[in-house]
Amino acid sequence: MNWNITDPKELEEAALGLRLKLARKIGVHPGMIVVDIGCGQGGFTASLSRIIGEHGKVLAVDISTDYLSEFTEIVNRWGVRSLVDFVQADAANLGGVIADEAADMAVGYRVLEELKNPKEMPKIVEEMARIVRKNGRICLIELSTEARNKAEENYVRLHEESGDSLFEPDEIIKAMEKAKLTGIQVRKFGTNIWFSPAVAKQNLEYAQVWFDADVKKNLGRLIDKYGMKYPRLIVFSGMKK
Repeated sequence: MNWNITDPKELEEAALGLRLKLARKIGVHPGMIVVDIGCGQGGFTASLSRIIGEHGKVLAVDISTDYLSEFTEIVNRWGVRSLVDFVQADAANLGGVIADEAADMAVGYRVLEELKNPKEMPKIVEEMARIVRKNGRICLIELSTEARNKAEENYVRLHEESGDSLFEPDEIIKAMEKAKLTGIQVRKFGTNIWFSPAVAKQNLEYAQVWFDADVKKNLGRLIDKYGMKYPRLIVFSGMKK
């Protein structure tokens, strides 16, 4: 077994480090204006802000304020609060909230899986395309359901059984094409975040891990035996012409 993460704090740091690598991978650079769709607790927002620097800005959008205290704590801890504006809004309807072509890039880190209404996915992609400038990019980073081992299978099952919206890649590509994006690319990004059963059996929202009664009933023994591991992530990107 490769249970190299045995402490929740270490898992949080690994998850934040992964987001930082991804932000660089998708082409975020200093001075950009970036919209972070479905910012949640702010882990990806903080990563984006570290890169765009003092001459850039991140607009962090979320439909809920449930995680606003955690969001504020994370951006303060990373020293990027002045670079971030939080906007409470529905990502499927940003009209009157964010203007046309207001940003250099619109991104979403595992936001689609959180959708309560999967039918809103194409509209969210359309709105992301609307708010970026010409030759700007939109990027969506989503969980791959292709588990390569039992630990990854446990993580995927955790989200499947929780009713998350795990879209097929073709569905996301089709939505990007409908939004008239060009140069669409799909890349897989490997991770090495393995965590032990002791960590997996905690409610760790920042790592999108939880262990409630249903998980204990359905996956408890498998987690004891194999732990859990982040599977690969899929990075979808396209350009607005």
